[in-house]
Amino acid sequence: MRIGILGWDREETESVGLLHAGKERGHDVVLFTLDDIALTRTPGGSEPTALGIPVRHFDVIVSRAELRPATFQADHERYALLSEVPGVTVLDPAFTYLTAECKLQGLHRLAAAGLPVAPTRSCGSLADVADALDEWGPLVLKPSFGYGGTDVERVFDVRTDPADRAVVDRLFATYPVLVCQPYLPHPDGDVRITLVGDEPVLNCRRVPAGGGLWKANIMQGATSVPFEADEELLDVSRRAARLMGITIAALDFLPSPDGYRIVEINNTPGWYFVDEEEQSRICHAVLRYVERTV
Repeated sequence: MRIGILGWDREETESVGLLHAGKERGHDVVLFTLDDIALTRTPGGSEPTALGIPVRHFDVIVSRAELRPATFQADHERYALLSEVPGVTVLDPAFTYLTAECKLQGLHRLAAAGLPVAPTRSCGSLADVADALDEWGPLVLKPSFGYGGTDVERVFDVRTDPADRAVVDRLFATYPVLVCQPYLPHPDGDVRITLVGDEPVLNCRRVPAGGGLWKANIMQGATSVPFEADEELLDVSRRAARLMGITIAALDFLPSPDGYRIVEINNTPGWYFVDEEEQSRICHAVLRYVERTV
């Protein structure tokens, strides 16, 4: 099978791991990025290429693409070109990827389907944030498109606390609309369920570093510990991933008085923080899924 890996970049642990796993399984595998995709002239007109290879030559493309804020339009256009080649399976195509990248749209879709989602609204002004604080108390604000815990902030009082107001003003200077959720205390961490298709390949609790660091995100200093997920949590995760159409999905849950609540669904989850043996196991699970379904 000829497999393309649309990588986050050429050095990302997961992208390189998928490249090596595919080769170990006897496939012809090529790693490329969005920057390598072009619309190339041909005698009959034009066709999408990746690293100069016609995209039609691939059987399947596994995406770990990064839609970068500074080049978002061009990145999405190149991704869409890749996704529209007849006979080539893209996991996942551009439309599915973009929908999953949008936290507001994804969480709304999950909640509308009756899945246990943390209360979520959009905020477009300081007044919106103040109203949400009146309703929910302490809040978490974040961009709808983002990763790694960047610009995820906690606020308590924007009416009388100038520091909190400055945080909100800074966010709105960059993002016209923010995702707003009540702050759910999680000193013992959140729960992340990572799936490949319906198979749970990595269940962990991400524990904040403490000392004023409250984010349960590995890139923000949190640590990962194994977590024994019950069947109910796995079922919710599978239903959410199917609803969003995501092949490789990670569901982030936080505990609440009413049980675990989904706070995010991710379509390019990382596993760089586990040991090399575990990384390889997950990459091979992805390749097994490709072999079964394409």
